[in-house]
Amino acid sequence: QQQQAQQQQQQQVAQQAAQQGQPQAGNPGAAAAGAAGAAAAAAGGAASGKEVGQAQRFTISGCTHDVVGPIIRGAFSLAGSNHGKPAYKKDPQPNGLTVMVYYWDERDGEGGAGWWIGPQIGGNMVWGHNPDRTLATPPLQGWQAPHSAPADPSIVVTVDNRPPQQQQQQMWQALQAQQQAGQPAAQQPQDPQQAAQAALLQQQQQAMMMQQQQQQMLQMQQQQQ
Repeated sequence: QQQQAQQQQQQQVAQQAAQQGQPQAGNPGAAAAGAAGAAAAAAGGAASGKEVGQAQRFTISGCTHDVVGPIIRGAFSLAGSNHGKPAYKKDPQPNGLTVMVYYWDERDGEGGAGWWIGPQIGGNMVWGHNPDRTLATPPLQGWQAPHSAPADPSIVVTVDNRPPQQQQQQMWQALQAQQQAGQPAAQQPQDPQQAAQAALLQQQQQAMMMQQQQQQMLQMQQQQQ
């Protein structure tokens, strides 16, 4: 129950960070196609040193924002397409949060066009944006996070060109590491009183972190207003 409550709190903070910015069409999800269409779009945009190109996996690093940074950083894999260009999904997270990178065309105006990072394709909640509409695949630089902030030069997209077997092996190792991180380091007997104190301390630390993140989001919203 504690883990579920923590996941809900993390998702609430992520939703607060994903401020309204991208126009939402009537049925944007219907434009998403299969992975085959995405692969064809990626093949059309050959790697030029400015974009992901044909690679089916990449990693986002950097981002100076304390709340948005941990959300968007990580490894992404090809997961479909939208508006004729490939879409990508972040590897599964312990908190259950979904993070997508996808393209949106000019149907809702030039301000809503470009590459977006958000919890779902075409949603009105987003964490990051890149206005480049000329590339067939996600740009390597020029990302804004939060989406309304200036471009953050620390945000870098790094292409993963390794063979699929090596990529799958790394994904498996990362998943195992995440699972182990959420479990006790050793299965050793522990005094009940000490265990209760440790659990209480952990809850207090997590509550403090959530409060700090919420305060940061409120300050950011006030500055933007």
